Order: sequence, then C-alpha cells, then structure tokens
Amino acid sequence: MDRLSNIRSGQAVEHRQSPFRVRLFQEGHTGKEVEMIEGSNAIVTGSSRGIGKGIALELAQRGANIVICCQSRLEAAQDVKQQVESCGRQAIVVQSDLASEDGAREVVETCIDRLGGVDILVNNAGMGQLAPVQDLQDERDVERTLRVNLFSYIYMAKHAIANMIERQVPGCVVNISSILSMIGGSGQTVYAASKGGVTGFTVCLAREVARYGIRVNAIAPGYIETDLLGWIPDDYRARLLPRIPMRRFGAVEEVAKAAAFLVEDATYMIGQTLVLDGGIMVD
Repeated sequence: MDRLSNIRSGQAVEHRQSPFRVRLFQEGHTGKEVEMIEGSNAIVTGSSRGIGKGIALELAQRGANIVICCQSRLEAAQDVKQQVESCGRQAIVVQSDLASEDGAREVVETCIDRLGGVDILVNNAGMGQLAPVQDLQDERDVERTLRVNLFSYIYMAKHAIANMIERQVPGCVVNISSILSMIGGSGQTVYAASKGGVTGFTVCLAREVARYGIRVNAIAPGYIETDLLGWIPDDYRARLLPRIPMRRFGAVEEVAKAAAFLVEDATYMIGQTLVLDGGIMVD
C-alpha cells in the first residue's frame, strides 16, 4: 500500500521532521505568519531553463534544496544543479515525463527519499504549439499539450500534497499559468485552454487544502524574455511591444521573485492568480 493509500485509510504513516516552519509573532492585535524558505525542499518542474530555472535559483538563494525536473534537457539541468549547489544547497536532477502520473510520482518519491519530504511545489512544466485549431494535425497534438500543461500539475500536486499532509507541513504550491488563458492569442487555442485549466485547478485546490495550512496560488506571466520568446519573429515582436504599457518584455528574475513572494510572504493569499504582464491586462 502506498503513502497516499495509507492517508486515505487512516493507517499510521511515518512522519519525518521538516525544517519548513511557520513562525508566528504578534504586533498588537495582528498576527503574521512567516514561511521560512531556509532549509525547505522544493520541487520545480520544467526547471532546466527559462522561468523554471529562474525560480529554482531564486529559491536556492533563499535557502531551499531543489529537485530539478526535466524531460530531455539533462545537460542543462545538470548546469542548474551546479548553480544551486554553489548557493550551498542540495540539488537533485530527476529526468521524467510528467505527462504520466508514474512520472510525477517518481519525482515526488525521489524528493521524499533523498531529502525527507516536499515543502514547496512549483508546477512550471509546459509546452506549446502555434497552429489554428482547424490545422491541428492529430489528436495527439491536443492530448500531449493538455497532459504536459495541465495533467502534470494535477499529478504532481496529488502526490506532493499527500506528503505535506502526512508530515503536517504548511506547504505551498505555485502553478505557472499564462495571460494567454485570459486574453487569447492567435494559434494558441490548445495552449490557452490548458492554462485556463490551470487557473481553475488552482482555485479549487486552494479551497480543498487550506484547512491543512497548505497555500495554493498561480502566476500568469505575460511575455517574458526566455528562449521560447526568441522563437517569435522579429516583426511580431515589434507589434507586441506597443501593446505592453511598460514597453518591454518581462525578465525571468521578475517571475522568480514573484514565486518567492507567494512562497514566503503571501501568507493570507490562496486561490489567486498573480498577473505579471507589464500592464497588458489593464491597458
């Protein structure tokens, strides 16, 4: 019987002590909980590059041990591992296909076995395809995008949260969505649908697990300077900039700091999607 089954059946489970603590102090009549990243264990999916890499390094700089997840970019993931270790933290690379529940389970169990448990989960794995819906070649095009961008988030949360509950840890989940789920984008129907699912999943999951002291929120980045943005033709990039009131693309570091804020400081926030788009949504 696995850990999840033990929790459901009410059987005794092994509780490992976690360094992830909530410090409570009073200022007059105001209580403030402070989540301590120092010494915590974080899983960051899709962290061999881009936003995931930035979040992994930001959390490591704040004291977290990191499980780096990748599907194919093993060499890049090993480079991230070295950077995490240079911060004085432990780092583990797990190469796994998170589109399957078995792959997600493997990542979580590796974190439990090697580090003692999961305190923070950042769901960031993603893929996209640029094609109008009528031009989708195969149902596998749709299924794969949904599996990576949405199903993997569900599978990872299922197993990570089970461990948080088992260990009575006030953990945190951050899901990476996209503003395309809110504003749409030509040729991005399946991608936008998957990210819209992430937003709905975040709200429902937050309600389910708040009673355990587990907080769940999302970030919806706009156009961020990553290698994925580099695929956009120069003429299209030129047309995008005037739509952004700040007249620039976002930086990976800005998303990473927002993720750290949700983990460490947003102690009374659950089920919310933090939009980082340079003002596109308010223009």
